[in-house]
Amino acid sequence: MIKLKKKLKKIIFNNSAQLKKLEKIIHPLVRKKMKKFTVKNKSKKLLFYEIPLLIESKLMKHFDKIIFIKSKKQLRFKRFKSKNGDKKLFNLLNSKQMSDNIKVKFCDHVIVNEKNLKILKKNLSIIISKYE
Repeated sequence: MIKLKKKLKKIIFNNSAQLKKLEKIIHPLVRKKMKKFTVKNKSKKLLFYEIPLLIESKLMKHFDKIIFIKSKKQLRFKRFKSKNGDKKLFNLLNSKQMSDNIKVKFCDHVIVNEKNLKILKKNLSIIISKYE
């Protein structure tokens, strides 16, 4: 698995044409997995998906409500680094994202996540309670 991650990282960094090919393979698989999850859980009142590039991938039409959880770049990097991420990869991934100012235009709710997980969960619960 580590060798695969290294190969993928190399593709992401060094070859935008290869990255496009990789995305053409991965994105349909992700959509298929989403659809399968939705069908499997169709009896549930609420379903949640965590999709970092939802807006950039133009997947908004597949969702009734969109909650955007945003935080400052420095804090995102700190969290990324704590999961063994390096600055070069973080900057590359960050460059693929739209600015927060654009993203919020597509969202029904925005949570600023500058604190801890407990506070994030509390803020999410407030939003979720509106739909239960």
